[in-house]
Amino acid sequence: METFKQITDVFNWLESTGILAALVALILVVVKQVQPYLKLHIKNKQFNQVVQFALTTVTKFATLEGLSKSDRKKAADKDVADFAAQLGFSWVTPEIVDSIVESAYQQFKKLGYDNHEPATSLEPTEPAEKSPTPAQTPASSASAVAQSSTAKPESVAEPASEAPKTVEKSDANA
Repeated sequence: METFKQITDVFNWLESTGILAALVALILVVVKQVQPYLKLHIKNKQFNQVVQFALTTVTKFATLEGLSKSDRKKAADKDVADFAAQLGFSWVTPEIVDSIVESAYQQFKKLGYDNHEPATSLEPTEPAEKSPTPAQTPASSASAVAQSSTAKPESVAEPASEAPKTVEKSDANA
């Protein structure tokens, strides 16, 4: 009981001199001044997390050959939005995600890593109505394709333990 009486006496003395009120006011002012800085600091950390994830996601989707560029962007946008939602970042909107992914893609291109073009089907350059030239009839083009796609028998029977054969250049090529 003696300890409780001493604590009560100190508290009464702090209250009667005004020191307790001054300490409470000082603590409130410090909290009000530090709170915006802490919120901004936390938001910047969260933003950096989303940006790093976006760069990783853009890198991942840029190497996929089966997707078109717009499909890659949609997939990256969805992946980054899911990441932000999973971490509970309520301030992340679809517009913010779109701009972060675009910025990550521009950074990806600036680093020189964007060398993966989407797979495209080959379109004929000649109109379909145009008749084949006499030098290239359907039979001659089909036989040329068949000859180029057949494998030579000596290359098939080559054992794996042998070193690959080198072709010597003739003096005419030099």
